[in-house]
Amino acid sequence: MHTTQTQITLSAASLGDCAGSIETPQNCTDCPNIGAFLSCDPQTCDWLLLNGFWVGNVTEGGGPLVTGCPTEYCAFDEGDTVVRIPRSAIQSLSEFLCNGSHRMGTVCGQCQPGYAPAVNTDTNYCVPCNSQSSKVNWIYYLLAVYVPRLAVFLVIVVFNIRLSAGPLNSFILFAQIISTTVDIGEQGEAPLNILYGSGTSAFQKSFKIPYNLFNLNIFGNLLPPFCLHESLDTLGVIALHYVDALTPLIVILGMAVLLGCRKCLKMEAAVRTGCVFRKCRVSGSSLMQALAAFTVLSYNRLCETTTYLLITQPLYDSNLQSVGEVLFFQGTKSTSDPIYTLRYKIPAYLVMTALIVVSITLLHYPIKMVEWLISKVSCLRKLYPKAILAEFLDAFQGCFKDNRRWFAGLYFVLRLLLILAYIQPLLRQLLIQQILFVAFTFLFAIFKPYKDRRLNYLDIFMFANLALINILTWYTANGIVPDIPPIVACIIFESTLVYLPMLYFVAYLLWHSTRRCRESTKIKVMEWSHKVDERIQRPNHIQGEDPSSYVEIDNQILSGRFGNSLELNSRKGNTNARIV
Repeated sequence: MHTTQTQITLSAASLGDCAGSIETPQNCTDCPNIGAFLSCDPQTCDWLLLNGFWVGNVTEGGGPLVTGCPTEYCAFDEGDTVVRIPRSAIQSLSEFLCNGSHRMGTVCGQCQPGYAPAVNTDTNYCVPCNSQSSKVNWIYYLLAVYVPRLAVFLVIVVFNIRLSAGPLNSFILFAQIISTTVDIGEQGEAPLNILYGSGTSAFQKSFKIPYNLFNLNIFGNLLPPFCLHESLDTLGVIALHYVDALTPLIVILGMAVLLGCRKCLKMEAAVRTGCVFRKCRVSGSSLMQALAAFTVLSYNRLCETTTYLLITQPLYDSNLQSVGEVLFFQGTKSTSDPIYTLRYKIPAYLVMTALIVVSITLLHYPIKMVEWLISKVSCLRKLYPKAILAEFLDAFQGCFKDNRRWFAGLYFVLRLLLILAYIQPLLRQLLIQQILFVAFTFLFAIFKPYKDRRLNYLDIFMFANLALINILTWYTANGIVPDIPPIVACIIFESTLVYLPMLYFVAYLLWHSTRRCRESTKIKVMEWSHKVDERIQRPNHIQGEDPSSYVEIDNQILSGRFGNSLELNSRKGNTNARIV
């Protein structure tokens, strides 16, 4: 899709200024014809441009070229497969194609003067921006983006929370996929409008906002769009997601250095929440769990950012020949621009290499070839099979059977494949996704890799759920269901499937919190019971004092702490405590 036959050099000036310079044809025979992309209405001589595409002059004096365009940037007609360009709009073609999005240039890839891309949206929406508000916006950005993410990872480190395996593994994967690659209504909201009308946007936010939490997008969809600086372009905003995603890793590595350099370092926190009371200590094990949690939560975001920086689109001329390529999300920049290569292309390839290495590392067992390769590379041989790498692998693979530990790596391979499928045309994307979801459903049904069989059924449900949502999106987005009543039924069923995992997550949190609360209460009861036993068995108690009074006193103390739910009994010097 993105290969070209001929490479041409495009200057930033020519790419940005020539999009509206096409001359109006004198008659219908002068209309350009570029295959199925661009044609002419013989009745009115209007241009008919295929939905999701852009047309314009890229070089001065050249003919019109056609290329793909993000639906958030260019004119998009939900009611038809083509966008009608009236003859009166051809002189100001750029304004018409950019559809009031405050954009200009090739593929509408550049914001107009006085505007800049918003940093807290995934659509790169252009908002008013000036230098006076940039300092305030930076503070706003740090408080809204960095502080919540760092707080989340500090909680993970302190409480040693495990997100990389177990009951939350498949749910986190579902949440990340449903809010990015399988995005309901992204390729056109016309089917959703049939059921939800003006509430379509509210419906999408109702599941995107909670699910996006697992893409480390905590407050992004809740805040109004804002920019950071008028000089920050679309690629700069996309690349900024690298800093967002990698900041927790820097904090974790910094804590690991402190923990390693100062062995006497003790970081404890006492937390009391209702009936839960526990002391937490930052240790190497908790940092490893935090590193595993970072990998799970940031992997999808890093894949997405890397793809957005590298994705290109071919330029087609009137002979349907590819005469060059431009960046999909900022067509005003050339792919051969050395600044683009140094700032974005090289870092993107380095990040993609690291992501592939993580996937291979988790897949290595029991693949002997990878194990042999690790033994030949000196820097990797130092880690393998030492405890630090084993502990990292066990954070992902510990819940799987010994001969099925490589299933942990399949989750990350799936994330990579889905991001690569996301940049394909819609029908090809949906087909690839359907094949992957069905294949993973059968893989887990056949191999049952988890030690706990309930987790096998949970993952089968999640992948089957994704397959059903994907096929229903295919039906509604392409009009395979011709009548309105079946479409409404499909949308209702699809909406139900989208919310089912969320209900599971809420139920799991309630169950887990209740269990932890009960366990904590039992521990405290046992501790107080042990103290009462020690006081009763003391040989040097005050002469004439009844030892049972200690029980009565401690019973009052416990009742004050735990309400009326505890009862202490003393028989022959032994004290028993139970929860009533």
